[in-house]
Amino acid sequence: MAYFTLDKPTLFMGYPFDFHSHFAGILPVESRMHWSAADWPAQPIPLPKGRSTAFQVAKGQELSLIGLLMAKNGVHPDAPHEAREKAREAAHYELFELALQRTIARNPFLAFDKEAYLRGECAAESTYLACAILLQRFGNLGVAPAIDQPDLYRTVVELLRSEAVRDAETFELVRYFNRKIWTANKYTPFDDAYWTRGIIRERHTELFAGFTLCFLREEGIAYTQTATGEDEIDDLNALFAAFNQAHGTAYRLLAHTAHGYTALTPFNKDLAAIRTHFELDGDTPKSPTLVGIDLLGAETRTGFYRDFFTFVLGSLPLFKSYADKNPDTRKVVLHIHCGEGTGISDNNRSLCGYFLRNATHVEPAAFYRNLCAYAYKCYANTLLQGPVKQRDKRNRGLSTDDHSALAGLFDELFQDNSLTVAGLRLRRFDITSATTQSLVAYYARTNIMNLSRALDAQDGQGPTNYERLTEPDSPFTLRIGHAYHYRNYIASKYPALLFDTNLGSNFITGAAGLFDSAQAYRLNRGLRHLNGFIGTDVLRELIDAVAYQGEERLDQSQIDYVYGLTAGEAAFHQGMQHFPQHLPPGTPAAIGDRLRFYFQQQCDLHRPLCEGKGYPLLQLYLKLFAQVLNWRSYLLGADGQGVEHSNVQDEAMRMSILLNYGLASREGRILEASLENTHRLFVALGKAYWDATIGTPGEPAIALEWRRLSRLEGFESPDSVVLIESRRI
Repeated sequence: MAYFTLDKPTLFMGYPFDFHSHFAGILPVESRMHWSAADWPAQPIPLPKGRSTAFQVAKGQELSLIGLLMAKNGVHPDAPHEAREKAREAAHYELFELALQRTIARNPFLAFDKEAYLRGECAAESTYLACAILLQRFGNLGVAPAIDQPDLYRTVVELLRSEAVRDAETFELVRYFNRKIWTANKYTPFDDAYWTRGIIRERHTELFAGFTLCFLREEGIAYTQTATGEDEIDDLNALFAAFNQAHGTAYRLLAHTAHGYTALTPFNKDLAAIRTHFELDGDTPKSPTLVGIDLLGAETRTGFYRDFFTFVLGSLPLFKSYADKNPDTRKVVLHIHCGEGTGISDNNRSLCGYFLRNATHVEPAAFYRNLCAYAYKCYANTLLQGPVKQRDKRNRGLSTDDHSALAGLFDELFQDNSLTVAGLRLRRFDITSATTQSLVAYYARTNIMNLSRALDAQDGQGPTNYERLTEPDSPFTLRIGHAYHYRNYIASKYPALLFDTNLGSNFITGAAGLFDSAQAYRLNRGLRHLNGFIGTDVLRELIDAVAYQGEERLDQSQIDYVYGLTAGEAAFHQGMQHFPQHLPPGTPAAIGDRLRFYFQQQCDLHRPLCEGKGYPLLQLYLKLFAQVLNWRSYLLGADGQGVEHSNVQDEAMRMSILLNYGLASREGRILEASLENTHRLFVALGKAYWDATIGTPGEPAIALEWRRLSRLEGFESPDSVVLIESRRI
């Protein structure tokens, strides 16, 4: 039956791992998450070079950038509601001022060469447009200044320090732009948000780290490998160790490179600096919580994968010694971002960057005058359209409790309208545009093939890089982050590789390339937020990319094996004795045991619903066996919760839904027990992988019930729809 519903509401227990994490991107701008444990740390934590910490996260503190600033300003969580709301408003103004200060000190547009995309330019332009709107609103703009003029931002700093201008409309604008400047969105590449965050991390380093650690625990994460810069390793190691001891967590660090935004010479210099952290102090690791290297993605060009493998294999004795002597890990993790893209290019960037690169015979003064007027007109249009958009949101069954009067301003600025100056039509980076999607697909796929060539490379007639990196006594474990494109090919060719899946972040970065318009992006809210609609074509494309379940996934011997299981209950149980022989080569015994249990459990659950009919039963078993073969895709990660609007608990629920879509019974039911079985498999695989690579995972003291799936219904056919309703509990 093509129409299906959920047989009963399903509780998803906490998924305690985050296998894809960036420390700088975890904190959201605002959050409903609060620190539930006692004030931490109870006493100062010793840091390298004789220093110690001077911060504390109070019980009840909101874990966000705004919460951080409120805490810094001495606002206690127990303060009266009215006082806290006033402090929240002040924190928003302070956060916006930090964005202004960042643009004053590090404006990307001050670069001599403006021909190429400048890291941070979209975030800087958003700050500029906010300033232009504010100054026009209060009649203080005068001559429209250029985007690289610091006096503009200094003027707005002084303007907003006056209580006279801090009315409700000003606050709404400041809050809206904070949400756009400090996080990724359809019109702001994720790395621009990381660029902005540099200033709050510099000014409040310890507090930022403390809030981030607390956020991870409150999200239910007990085990993580989070990436950070080489220069932060020593201090964060001390904080991680103290937090782990206090809260029973197992947080680990990866040292990341600046791979995506550097040339080969500085890249090698970066690796050399990282190498020093793996040098032992006698027989003792300097930073025990450091367990590997995170090779950031090369989203806008081909990456240095072969050079990276040359580096790690050239330092093989060092890494072997580190893994042997470090009690906090069993392997050195090589986490490689690949198969992702952002679509940024020299001609797919900010409006100002596009103008400065392509304008001819246009006075910059005329351009900025037109841009500022255009920004204010779009602002006025958005305010007029607010009630209509709020009604539309209600009609789509979405909450309007937190509706902003400025919702849709960026659509108005960068998509619904356009600005043409002297014949040059300006355009802004947009993850749903054809330009972005073609660039994303090109670089993501190119880099997957580039990675494949690097793995196949060899010295003379010796073993390949892949063989050396994965040989039995290798100190390394290789995990590929993203690999959204061509994953099935890479997984089949290199059976020792594992993948961490982080679909939530791939939506906001544009890496998935699923939405070809802002309207399609909104329509498929159910896929991104697990509340709303999902087009079945989008759902099928996503499943095929990360966990293909067609019978082509099986080879002939596996198909014959599965066919034999359909001959009756006795044949099934006898055949299960040979289950491990049909798993992919190199599947660890501990993993094989968990896969066998899952397969038998799911078959026993769904078999009665097939009414003993041979063909439906065969189709069911083939699909379930394909799920088992895809086990290396079931490590999950969030990839920067705050920057990329993701949540690892959402990832676990989303992946469970993906694997159960298509398993609906002939009575049109998706089984609660089947969803729970799938979720338990993810947790079991995470534990087995952690045990093999890091250490034996204990039982984490975390909240268990995280999400309730109350509705999952749809019609399984092309060009149809699925409806999801869920909530956190």
